[in-house]
Amino acid sequence: MGRATSVRWKQNDTEKPSLEVVERDIPDPKQGQVQISVGSAGICGSDLHFYRGDFPARAGITPGHEFAGTVSAVGADVSSIKEGDIVGVEPLLRCGICSFCVSGDYHVCGERGLVGENEDGGMSDLANVPANTVFKAPSGVDPELGALAEPLACSVHGYHKVGLRGHETVFIVGAGTIGLTAILAARANGSRVIVLARHPHQQEAARRLGADEVIGEDELGVERMKELTRLQAIDVSVETVGGQGDTLIQAQRLVRPKGRLLVLGVFSVPTVHINPLHLALREVEIVGSMTYSSSEGRADYAVALDVISDYAEAARSLVTHRYGLNEVNAAFTTALDKSSESLKVHFNPSIGS
Repeated sequence: MGRATSVRWKQNDTEKPSLEVVERDIPDPKQGQVQISVGSAGICGSDLHFYRGDFPARAGITPGHEFAGTVSAVGADVSSIKEGDIVGVEPLLRCGICSFCVSGDYHVCGERGLVGENEDGGMSDLANVPANTVFKAPSGVDPELGALAEPLACSVHGYHKVGLRGHETVFIVGAGTIGLTAILAARANGSRVIVLARHPHQQEAARRLGADEVIGEDELGVERMKELTRLQAIDVSVETVGGQGDTLIQAQRLVRPKGRLLVLGVFSVPTVHINPLHLALREVEIVGSMTYSSSEGRADYAVALDVISDYAEAARSLVTHRYGLNEVNAAFTTALDKSSESLKVHFNPSIGS
């Protein structure tokens, strides 16, 4: 039994939940579990959806599904991971026995869930997780870098689904965490990358991460997008923003005939605009993608860890703010506030401990 400082959702009288910091006992890992001393945990866009009240949060659950750390204990029958290993967590929960799980498509298992939403996650000193979600980090990848593998794995998976090839050009709409990590995944594939980024600090980050071209939402950017459309230059257009905006139709208009439109963003409204006639006349393929799997023969998350290792310096530049667990509300406020110029806000449990 261990003692840990943990963040957890507290349900208020209003519909909007809040976060509190508690001291609690963490049991020893059960059979098939691994206990992780968390080194770094990121705030995801979906965490912000819960914080704003867009989605209902489960009171009492510790959030955090982007995290990595050092193995502090292993349960019975765990042999693939040992104490002292630096590991990242692919936070998908699943049954393990249905046809989807057996084929590696566990991300669509009927009993799927997420560490940090359905079970306690990584915004804590210690976290117990299923051993099948734990991946040993490559040499040189520390917990802060390892925590970036989860969002990057979403792009690795999406590019697999659309069959992205090295000679093709990708247009990424949005330069939040998913959009920026999608740059690294496309670079690792050998593809050319163009990014539409709204804010100056996002534009700078996209260049730092190696985008071949960065476009703003100003008049010059609009004209450049029209030109790219005329030239039929975009093989794969990627929507990474989600929310409630018209970014999907924006991404659709850019893609060439016979091209592919990849949806990575998480939308908080049930319907958004597309142009079905445009899809039909140009035979554009629209592909939805959610999280990651191992249906390609190797886990997308493992591939993402390798990409992080190859682009370590660029990847680390994504982490713009670091907080201790006791600063949880300041951290979430920073992540929500675009004027803070935050990209990825991380908790480091050692800060303030």
